[in-house]
Amino acid sequence: MSQPLNSKTFCVLPWIHLSTRPNGHMRVCCTANASSAGATNDKKYGGEVGILKNDNGTPANLNNTSLSEAWNNSYMKSIRTAMLNGEIPPSCTKCFKEEAAGHRSKRQWETEYWSHRVDIDQLVNNTQIDGTVPPQVTYVDLRLGHKCNLKCSMCSPHDSSLWIDDWRKMYPRVQSPSLKQLMVWDNDGKVDGASYDWYLNNDIFWTELYEQIPHMKQLYFAGGEATIIDKHYEILEKCIESGHAKNIELRYNSNGIYMPQKLFDLWSHFSRVRFHFSVDSIGAMNEYIRHPSKWSVIKKQFCRLDETPNNVEITIACAVQILNIYYIPDFIDWKLNQNFKKINPSPLGAGLINFHFVYHPAFLNVKILPKEFKAKVRKKYERYCDSLRQRFAGDQGFLKNPYGIDRLMGMVAFMESEDWSNRMIEFQEYIKHLDNIRGHSFQETFPEMAELLDWKPPVTHPPETQL
Repeated sequence: MSQPLNSKTFCVLPWIHLSTRPNGHMRVCCTANASSAGATNDKKYGGEVGILKNDNGTPANLNNTSLSEAWNNSYMKSIRTAMLNGEIPPSCTKCFKEEAAGHRSKRQWETEYWSHRVDIDQLVNNTQIDGTVPPQVTYVDLRLGHKCNLKCSMCSPHDSSLWIDDWRKMYPRVQSPSLKQLMVWDNDGKVDGASYDWYLNNDIFWTELYEQIPHMKQLYFAGGEATIIDKHYEILEKCIESGHAKNIELRYNSNGIYMPQKLFDLWSHFSRVRFHFSVDSIGAMNEYIRHPSKWSVIKKQFCRLDETPNNVEITIACAVQILNIYYIPDFIDWKLNQNFKKINPSPLGAGLINFHFVYHPAFLNVKILPKEFKAKVRKKYERYCDSLRQRFAGDQGFLKNPYGIDRLMGMVAFMESEDWSNRMIEFQEYIKHLDNIRGHSFQETFPEMAELLDWKPPVTHPPETQL
């Protein structure tokens, strides 16, 4: 097979990694199915791009599919062969769009990260002509159902059990057909063999996963909220009992609300813990986005995490979206002024904050902003980046760090790269219903963005007919 360096579309993840959805669906990675998000709801590639498919076209779901079956099914094999042939798989267009806008993508940073931990040349050389690879899983993303203690504005019942009540109040009120389509939650999520208790009902999966522990280098836990799910603790204990925990890195995306002492005790057995603290803004703005969290609690958890042992790495994982893109410079300033010892220490996130874009729901993606407001965002970022250059004038490590100023301006370029402003009507209706149900006020919480609720698309006139 071709060597990866000869392919400009190579990503290491299909060779070492599988990702789950809270309902048991399996996917190429945690952001692959965001590649279908766009300016409209057109179901390009079937609308489930990134979800592993069985040969009959149905999603590979862990209620009825084993880990070993999914690892080398035809969908995964086609992803690998496409990459080795220099092609962009439909699952992966998200990363390439981000890269084209100057934003460092998951494909880039994951491949760079794993290049120091696995032998990529050997992985490729062990790949058969049809894309089959040995069943040695190095990195698994586990979403153990949708049990959660928050109901974030960009979330839904698919990922948070706490959202169910709000969804049942909101969905019948929605008028926009496209918004209605985006917010569908059919049969309480039980479609195509899916269910949110899949991890309680598939003994074969756990037998196969635990057999992979000797090969495992990273276990990744994300939403629901792993820290409140009993199975998560059982998995850590199994790794410790096996004697392999010292070789395994744990990774989390967590809201950090609930962290019992038991969690820290278990972490002490693992080689490294990478805890990505999901915080999206400061004060009332974060409380609006990550409802019903309290900023006072978040600040206390920051202080607690800043005192964790040396094997624990803490970063801020900010979900960049229409609700916070304008205020991210303010969030960075807040973080810098805290003088944390180990939260995003340089060079992690250039000592600032780590970012990833919200793609689902599409009406919160930053591309939907009207061009006038995008110009307002650009002006603020340019001014802020100038202030960072002055602040860190003597720090070449910061000035050259790709996750610093370049990443911030890459976010602006990504925002400007496509015009999805036709989705503003969905955003406006969604915020109206959300505020009504939760007793919030978008205008009071985000005063500089209040104008967005009154925005209307410009009137276009047909060209005059020439006589």
